[in-house]
Amino acid sequence: MENYHFKVNLKGMIDLLSNHLYSTPHVFVRELIQNSVDAITAREKHLNDPKYKGQIDIEIHPGEDHPTLFIQDNGIGLTEDEVHQFLAQIGQTSKRNADGGEDFIGRFGVGLLSCFIVSDEIVFVTRSIQSDYGIEWRGKPDGTYTLNKLKDRVEPGTRVYLKSKTGFDTYFEQKSVAKWVRHYGEYLPYPLYFHDQNRIQLNSRQAPWEMNTTEALAYGKSVLQQDYLDAIALESALGDVKGIAYLLPYPVQVNARQKHRVYAKNMLLSDHMDKLLPEWAFFATSILNVNGLSLTVSRESFHDDARLELVRTDLGNCIKNYLIQLVEANPKRLQEIIQIHYKSIKALATTDDALFQLFINWLPFETTLGRITMSEVRKNHTKVYYTTSVDEFRQINKIARAQGICVINGGYVHDSDLIEKMQWIDPTLITEKISPTMITQKFNDLVPSERQTTYTFIKLANEILQPYFCKAVIKKFEPHHLPVLYTTSEEALYLRTTTQTAEEVSPLFSSIMQKITENQVHTETAQLCFNYHNPIVQKLINTTDNQLQKSTIEMLYVQALLLGHYPLKQEEMNLLNEGLTQLVDRGLNQEENK
Repeated sequence: MENYHFKVNLKGMIDLLSNHLYSTPHVFVRELIQNSVDAITAREKHLNDPKYKGQIDIEIHPGEDHPTLFIQDNGIGLTEDEVHQFLAQIGQTSKRNADGGEDFIGRFGVGLLSCFIVSDEIVFVTRSIQSDYGIEWRGKPDGTYTLNKLKDRVEPGTRVYLKSKTGFDTYFEQKSVAKWVRHYGEYLPYPLYFHDQNRIQLNSRQAPWEMNTTEALAYGKSVLQQDYLDAIALESALGDVKGIAYLLPYPVQVNARQKHRVYAKNMLLSDHMDKLLPEWAFFATSILNVNGLSLTVSRESFHDDARLELVRTDLGNCIKNYLIQLVEANPKRLQEIIQIHYKSIKALATTDDALFQLFINWLPFETTLGRITMSEVRKNHTKVYYTTSVDEFRQINKIARAQGICVINGGYVHDSDLIEKMQWIDPTLITEKISPTMITQKFNDLVPSERQTTYTFIKLANEILQPYFCKAVIKKFEPHHLPVLYTTSEEALYLRTTTQTAEEVSPLFSSIMQKITENQVHTETAQLCFNYHNPIVQKLINTTDNQLQKSTIEMLYVQALLLGHYPLKQEEMNLLNEGLTQLVDRGLNQEENK
């Protein structure tokens, strides 16, 4: 069997890596700085000389046609053999070692290719601390390069010259280069000097992850333009991560993904990276410096592996521990945080027993008696009723409130889970799921004589409501001013919603939804409960005007749907329109007959 070799279009490969690997052309600035920082780090390790001081110098030469960027470091440099090995072979790197290269930010060979985004030639002048002469390497995007030994003496280190190609001059403007050098390298441990008329150091600022809480909050306000609730120190020994988590001063959606500013060994990777904090920590944004995680080839994210997952857990625990200590140390701050971010705290408490026990009494819930904390519920009630859907809560809200029954709206995400978990910390507390049907069962029945006088009325109401799969009943309940209450089962609500949706969507989707429901029998119906105590209902029972009685029953049915926040089907909209028209006509006719 004959062996064959893959053929690689070198020019196409370089174009792919240089023009499509990175998110923005500005990244070439970061790659050049990374290489210089790693060269200085390597020289420090090799010499172990405390007198050695690494530095990086950057300058822009205007030129006659296009500007040229010059960057120089006094790092370890490369020998002639290393130049052939690492600059001429894509995928090779001078930064691998037995320890895995943890001290270095990037990979030299691939990173240098980013320069071809903005330049048609890379001029690389270097001298290794182990060599007596300098080397000039010139590389082009077609994969060719030249190499010359320099006769003139060159100091150990590396210089890179990039001349802007047509259309990219704006990336070589002095203000632009200085801005991006500061953007990527403002917290690097070695001085970055930018030369124009003067020599300016661009990176003398203290890093946020080295600040205390007061300093970090001041940094957030002045630099990030946000007055955060608090700053939490983050740390993971596993990933050698340090940072700050800022608590947002405004509520965000549970599924919101916060963008984090992330550095690798003090070099900015991205200011919009996600997935570094647990999903439940959507109420926080962070600034992180990472030394022990594997970077992707573009150095704009980390490999999403088991190690990153463990680091994510460590960082999440830092936030949890902060919240736990607030219970004793600063309950006022905790209350402020919960008021804004209670949704996130609830999400945490459903899966973390320790947090549940600490925070459940502080968490607010929507109830028939208003928005109150679980502590207030437990203080005033030995039995906790709750619904499992928002629709059910809306149906019984007014009725339960009038009767002084505290019912929690458990229809919001996590709420019913938290309520059901309550007995774990308080076995004396009784929790009971309640439905609208159960509420109506608590209503008082009519006495025989009252049932007799309302028989004809209820019979008529059932005839009118039967096409809408609704049954009419009459009972006594509070409040008296509420004439009717509409209740329904989950099955009936599903069929109702499906039918209503089918009326609004395109014919194709409408036919699909009709197929879904056509074989389902309406085994359960909704219920419209008339309030015997209500004055309007009393007048309706006793009226001899059959047309008025019919129109009013239809209008009360539609009103009950609207009060329960149910969207109206087309036939119910017709009822509303016809009922209003009849009432207006009746009123105008009475006015004319006076």
